[in-house]
Amino acid sequence: MKTNMKIKNHSVIAASIAFVLGSGSFVANAQQATVAVKIQGPQYQPEIQFAGSPRLSQVFEQANLNSEEIFWPGVRLVSAEKHFEITQRQRKLTQDLYALQAHFREQGEDSYAQLMNRMAVQVADWPLVGAEPIGRGHVEQGPKDITYGVDINKKSSLSSNFDEARLNIHANPMLPQGSAEQPKRYQLLMPTIAEHQFADLQVVGAVWVPFVMRYHPNFTARESSVNENFHDRIEAIAQHGKVVQVSAAGDVQIINIDPHNAHSQKFSAGAKLVVLFNERKLPNEFKHINQELVQLAKYWNPLQPTLGAQRRAHFTTLSQYVPDAQTGTKIEPPTLWLGEPKEKLRPSISDFGSVGLLQMPSGRHAEQGEFSFTYHDQEEYRRWALNLQLFPWLEATIRYNDIRTRLYSQFEGFSGDQTYKDRGVDLKLRLTEESRWLPETSVGVRDVAGTGLFAGEYIAASKRIGNFDFTAGLGWGYLGKNANITNPFCKLTDEFCNRPSGTTGTGGDFEVDKWFKGNTAWFGGVEYQTPWDPLTIKVEYDSNNYRNEPSRVTVPQDSRWNYGLEYDLGNNMSIKASYERGNTFMFGFTIRTNLANAVQPKIDTPKRPPAPPRMQDIAQLEQQEELSKLRIALNSDASTWVSEIALSEDKETLTLYGNQYRYRDSELGLEKMARVLATEVPDSVKTYQFVDQIGSTNLAQNNIDADIFKDAIARRTINATTQQAYSRSEATQTPGDTLYKYDFEFADLPTVSVKPFLDQSFGGPEDFYMYQVGVDARVIYSLSRNTYIFGTASARIADNYDKFNYTTGNETGALPRVRTYVREYVTSSDVFLRNLQLVHRFQIDDSWFAAGYVGYQEQMFGGFGGEVLYRELDSNWAVGLDVNYAKQRDWENHFGFRDYDVVTGHLTGYWRPSFMPNTLVRVAAGQFLAGDRGVQVSVDHKFDSGIIVGAYAAKTNVSAEEYGEGSFTKGFYISIPFDILQLRYSPGRGAISWTPLTRDGGQMLGGGVGLYGATDKRSPFYTD
Repeated sequence: MKTNMKIKNHSVIAASIAFVLGSGSFVANAQQATVAVKIQGPQYQPEIQFAGSPRLSQVFEQANLNSEEIFWPGVRLVSAEKHFEITQRQRKLTQDLYALQAHFREQGEDSYAQLMNRMAVQVADWPLVGAEPIGRGHVEQGPKDITYGVDINKKSSLSSNFDEARLNIHANPMLPQGSAEQPKRYQLLMPTIAEHQFADLQVVGAVWVPFVMRYHPNFTARESSVNENFHDRIEAIAQHGKVVQVSAAGDVQIINIDPHNAHSQKFSAGAKLVVLFNERKLPNEFKHINQELVQLAKYWNPLQPTLGAQRRAHFTTLSQYVPDAQTGTKIEPPTLWLGEPKEKLRPSISDFGSVGLLQMPSGRHAEQGEFSFTYHDQEEYRRWALNLQLFPWLEATIRYNDIRTRLYSQFEGFSGDQTYKDRGVDLKLRLTEESRWLPETSVGVRDVAGTGLFAGEYIAASKRIGNFDFTAGLGWGYLGKNANITNPFCKLTDEFCNRPSGTTGTGGDFEVDKWFKGNTAWFGGVEYQTPWDPLTIKVEYDSNNYRNEPSRVTVPQDSRWNYGLEYDLGNNMSIKASYERGNTFMFGFTIRTNLANAVQPKIDTPKRPPAPPRMQDIAQLEQQEELSKLRIALNSDASTWVSEIALSEDKETLTLYGNQYRYRDSELGLEKMARVLATEVPDSVKTYQFVDQIGSTNLAQNNIDADIFKDAIARRTINATTQQAYSRSEATQTPGDTLYKYDFEFADLPTVSVKPFLDQSFGGPEDFYMYQVGVDARVIYSLSRNTYIFGTASARIADNYDKFNYTTGNETGALPRVRTYVREYVTSSDVFLRNLQLVHRFQIDDSWFAAGYVGYQEQMFGGFGGEVLYRELDSNWAVGLDVNYAKQRDWENHFGFRDYDVVTGHLTGYWRPSFMPNTLVRVAAGQFLAGDRGVQVSVDHKFDSGIIVGAYAAKTNVSAEEYGEGSFTKGFYISIPFDILQLRYSPGRGAISWTPLTRDGGQMLGGGVGLYGATDKRSPFYTD
């Protein structure tokens, strides 16, 4: 859009930033100026002066520019304060580089020391400006603020444009004013499209001499780097595999340029390419230099795109690669050795369900959060596998092997004609990340705690060059049967030369004494990404000879070479076919997604826009009618229920008690609540305090600085953000005068909810998949704010648990049957009482919480008990104790009991280690339901989406023989937030669990209160 006046095209190159003092420009209403803006753009202009604080859009309008001439991504608003801050950071980085020079000189690394000296001079010459964050990205940056799949954190915060400033208040900040005696001065840098250079890419950072590369819009980043001999022109201490691109708008992007990681990314015209140091070669105290190089490059003066005329000779290019300006000759991209994929490659899944080739594993790991289901079929075996990349360095696989040639047991009455199902858990740990010269290297164990039929260990390394991914490795156990080399660990000790045979006990143990022992074989292979994007080809050399297979039938092997094809169908599904062992065709498919990136667009009430408050004075706020309107507004616009409101003696702090019941992202709920208060409560109230409660228990207090918050949402100052307005503390002890308090009243009717349920188990001898489907009707009735009754009645619709016939164990043996009466409980009646409890919760002190309960805690046990928890505010640890008297319920009588009873309880520690973000470790020690004593350990990891994946294991004083098949209790679970499955926000979760076998040892009592989850707002984990 054009402004009112069109000017001639003149260029003004700013060699430095000078804050010119002057007067005589137009001032609105002839008032004395408090803001002065110097325009540096297409032509010289006098200062524009304003009385009061103008919006950025007003400055653009008064500049009288032709908006079509301006290169808007390069527009910057510079203030003296910000310029001082940036120059100080520039000076500090220069000093750090000189200090690093001294370090390398002391270490005798003279070439590195000289490079640091030249870099210090280079950084000192960078033409930086103190650009203020005028873009919408500065304000729109909630922790999960995502719109239509676009993360608006990535929007530029340093630039804005005329249209955006007029239409979006987040891109239209108010410029803070000074005084009439000392106006606040700014410079608005407005490069023109004609001035902005698009031809070159400027390379700075860890280079001996800064240089430019020619920008080729039809080249990929790797093609450009090859074309310009990029790797030969940067230093040995630099990262060669990637550069950081800082675009003209100030956006930052990592660009991969090496054969092992490049995937058709492109450079941005006129961008700065910052070459970083290899951090492994930097002392710890200097590792911050990389980040600071990138952050400062964002503040490059758009009117001075190079290091200045006096140093222009330092910028060199290779003239033989520059197209003829007169003929316009187009340069063809160079031919890349072994090609380059069009997209970032996802490691493929092997026949066993883990990342790998076909039968063989690889050193590869998927992106964190990658989750896949694989089905694979061949003559002797069928496999189902779930694979998860739990951490960047840890992959876990749960697999079932259907051995078609064997029955589950020889007793038809026990397992019928079901074929044998072997369970296995695989783990893979990354040892080294791939770099320019190093492969990605991993060590893995198959069948970690199973029957050992397919148990094996391996070390594998994978190296990608263009479209080819090469793998080589060593295998032991099932992966070493070919025995084509000597076990290298035999040279350490003879103990590794022989592998113990058989399976310990009844299976399920960690048979560490077998790992990396016995026969060893090497394997290798390659995966090729064809020019046809959906198709990849795999070839591998197999380290297995297929003798003495778990199938117990002869498995011939005519060739040790296996060949496969994998075709990507899109929508996260691929199909695969292979020809293996020289005689067998196999097929399968993989469905995959990424748990970390799961997101769902939402339908919700819009955030309230900034507006003058509805109440003009405190007297109005103190009226009950106005307080009622405020509570209604908070409920409707912010999903916040308020039970109490108090006003401090000085009338400047408003405290609200209640709970936010809709948003899993607590900061989103807090912002919506604060927006309501900002547009309802008088401006004289300077602080909002919201005390999160459960019942009358105070969990945490959220403090909001009203002025900072209002400044941020209305962009009344440039730098304010809503996050700056927030803080947390314990609940105030002196909230002031109570304006409103909810009086508890018994409800006429209880709260009722109905939802379906699915109980399931896998891999049992009676049937591979056992299930029951039904409906739960849940009733909650409050007797007071802290006391309530809840119960669940369930109706079964369909199930196959009548097949369950496990009868081992008795009430007088080492393991009473506390869990293995599953068949009796689930088949005795189609309608049953799942639980019915009376619960009372209370707060002992700020960090002490307690609860007592009595009733039917779960379907199999009832009784009474209590729990106490110590949990400090925003602490990464907590400790709790629960003690229960539990009596086994009678499945033939909904309200009766059997003879078995037990006292059970645990001392539980909760820890969220700082070195494993978003991870919760729980350790519970005590007595379990069967009277056995021991420890249960569980680990939960939460992905960015809110999905939690966890695993647990319990080991008690019961031997593996007494426990039975599986040796000890273990299982896995996944907790999924409801709001990533629906269009409405919700804080609730649903869980899916997997237990290999249900046995009686190491079993904990269900039901109870779960104070750690109930007090989550103390240090949020399940919410965000």
